[in-house]
Order: sequence, then structure tokens, then C-alpha cells
Amino acid sequence: QVGRSTESPIDFVVTDTISGSQNNDETQITQSTISRFACRIVCDRNPPYTARIFAAGFDSSKNIFLGEKAAKWKNPDGHMDGLTTNGVLVMHPKGGFTEESKPGVWREISVCGEVYTLRETRSAQQRGKLV
Repeated sequence: QVGRSTESPIDFVVTDTISGSQNNDETQITQSTISRFACRIVCDRNPPYTARIFAAGFDSSKNIFLGEKAAKWKNPDGHMDGLTTNGVLVMHPKGGFTEESKPGVWREISVCGEVYTLRETRSAQQRGKLV
């Protein structure tokens, strides 16, 4: 599990820094655009070695945790889905992960692992289009 919280459910703590610092002594922490509980990454240890990303975090009771301001909705099948307040964005480079690769299109991941186009702003209540 990834996020900016230092609470025990978080395995990897990520913080924002102000760009342009020349060394670690000059690095400054700024208001974070990373959700407290940002996402969970689940990787199969057996073939076909599938990796999945799910937005939102999971508390110590293993329940999904989303902030008050997070966008939430009910899917046609009746399941709830949503987006973290600041979004969990992914980009797959064109040409794969090589030195010759070029940036791809950024997408946003939902709580249920669905992939959407980006919202108008990172914290907008209206989700993008399902990809």
C-alpha cells in the first residue's frame, strides 16, 4: 500500500518536494498532492504475474478508506466505486520501458481498478470517461 501517511497500513510512504532543489539539504516539503492512503498495488506471485492497481487505501480492518471530498458513485451493477481526492494517475510509455520510449497518455485509476481519462482538475467530483 502506498500513500503519504506514516500509519501502519502504509508500506511505502511517499512525500512531495519542491522541485529545483540542488541537494537534499535544500529539499523542502510542500502541501502534498499525494493522498494519505493513495493506492494498493497487488501482484500475482504465480503466472501470469498480473499486477493490479486500486485507488484508495485500506485501513487496519482492511476496509476501503476514501476522504470526505473524494468522488464516489454506484456502478450499474450496484457496486460502489470512486476516486481518491487527488487521484491515482498512471502512464504507460509508448514503446514500453526502454531508453527510446516516449511519454504516453495519463489515465486515472478508480477504487475498483477501472481506468478513466483524466478529470478536468485533479480534485473534480466528475470522473473522466471509462477507458
